[in-house]
Amino acid sequence: MSEMQFCYHCRFHHPKTQMRRYLTKQGYRWRCTRSIQAARQSLGMREEFGRFQTEVNRAEARRKAQYIHVQRAVQRD
Repeated sequence: MSEMQFCYHCRFHHPKTQMRRYLTKQGYRWRCTRSIQAARQSLGMREEFGRFQTEVNRAEARRKAQYIHVQRAVQRD
């Protein structure tokens, strides 16, 4: 299995081959090539990417919350 690296921009782990070091105000951070390419697009395309990523993040948060809810219910029984 390839090594995974956390993307600070989209907040997911990606294979290292899809990651690039990106200079920020806080220093270098790892960022996936998908988010870098999306940032180079027009304003409308960037906004579309942002909306898509927000929905992905919300779905992931809902999935985690549901999992925790089920685990707590199992522990109570």
